[in-house]
Amino acid sequence: MSFAAVVVSYNRLPLLKKCLTALEKQSHPLDEIIVIDNGSTDGSADYIRTTHPEVTLFETSTNLGGAGGFAWGIELALARGHEAAWLMDDDAEPELDAAAPLIDSFQSQDLKPAFIASLVTAGRGKFNKRNPPVVSTDPQHQVRAADYGGFAIQTATFVGVMINLEEASRTHLPMADYFIWMDDSEYTHRLSDSRFAMLLPDSMVNHPDNKPISNDMGERLFYFTRNRLWYTRSRTSAISTDILEIIGVALHAIKQFPIAASKKTWFSSVTRGFWCGFFQQPRKVMPGELIATLPDAERKRLGI
Repeated sequence: MSFAAVVVSYNRLPLLKKCLTALEKQSHPLDEIIVIDNGSTDGSADYIRTTHPEVTLFETSTNLGGAGGFAWGIELALARGHEAAWLMDDDAEPELDAAAPLIDSFQSQDLKPAFIASLVTAGRGKFNKRNPPVVSTDPQHQVRAADYGGFAIQTATFVGVMINLEEASRTHLPMADYFIWMDDSEYTHRLSDSRFAMLLPDSMVNHPDNKPISNDMGERLFYFTRNRLWYTRSRTSAISTDILEIIGVALHAIKQFPIAASKKTWFSSVTRGFWCGFFQQPRKVMPGELIATLPDAERKRLGI
């Protein structure tokens, strides 16, 4: 099998340097590292060209958000003939032995899983509570996962999840309209709906413990509200679960009001978030459609 790492980066050069160094020093070498630069203005693209010429660099020229960046990353990994892609943001720092368990597990299973996720940590062996997976309730899946030293899950974050590109080729790409938040939950849930997925604790990826969403979210409250509603509408779940989720979104919006620096921004974000979440749908783009928009010269440079 052929394994690629896909990193989405935007204006975080110091963190990107750590991420690329960790990827290049993996105990089990990766076949390719693909970086999607989301229109960075901090010299990230120039740094990659001069310091990591072996990395495949694709520049979007504008910030497409994590969702749009990972859509391009999966598109390129498919087009370049890989069979699995290890997805992460530029602030992820894999342990140097993190790829090996994922690759070994993929290669050992006859029926390849939809994805195998790394354990997101805040330092080696320390669970990062900000990035919990959603554990599968299917007992047969749990038994199978235990046979391979892991546990079955339904969703994972784009912080070290290795996806089966054969399975990814059968469904639409991560939806760029999500921009930030919930795009990874929606995408991995969609993949695990059709096939077994698991997490391997032996594979660890460090991730900063960022500011909690209980802080003033400002305009980002719009994406939080809209995207959670989009995800709730799209996933396979019980109606009672969906109702509780909607109530939770509303309660979170209410809790944001007293700490919002701008009440006008709060009102706009909440009203737009609920309107778009209930009455709009994100666009769906199938693999191959993004590549078709590239000029011939860019396709030739990328080897596709």
